Amino acid sequence: MSDLDLPGSRPTAVKVYAALLVLSAIFMALLGWSASAYYFPAACLLLQALLLWSGKGQALFKWIVLVNQLSGLVLILVLWLGDGLGRAKLDISGVALLVNLLCGGPLMAIWGGAMLPGLRRGRRLFRWFNPQTA
Repeated sequence: MSDLDLPGSRPTAVKVYAALLVLSAIFMALLGWSASAYYFPAACLLLQALLLWSGKGQALFKWIVLVNQLSGLVLILVLWLGDGLGRAKLDISGVALLVNLLCGGPLMAIWGGAMLPGLRRGRRLFRWFNPQTA
């Protein structure tokens, strides 16, 4: 009997990831005292924790994780390989950084990379968001 079979019980992965997202939100909010731009990633991390905990809004949850991952990848690649872009390198990396921060920042990138495989059909997080297909 899996932990999804019991009514109202949350899988261990959901509990762990939700706790990590809340702790990350608190950390980002504390950073927000020094630089207010970190309040946005804190709010996004808290939203993600709430979506994950409730098991609702899988599309929004997954969309935020994917945009965070892609913007972080673009940021790293442009900063690393974008010398041929000239002045556009700073514009592109700036936009990628802003998008990444709006979607949870670097901590979301870490946890999101670990959560994405679990959001595929048939995996535990997917079944948590879609109990009717489990």
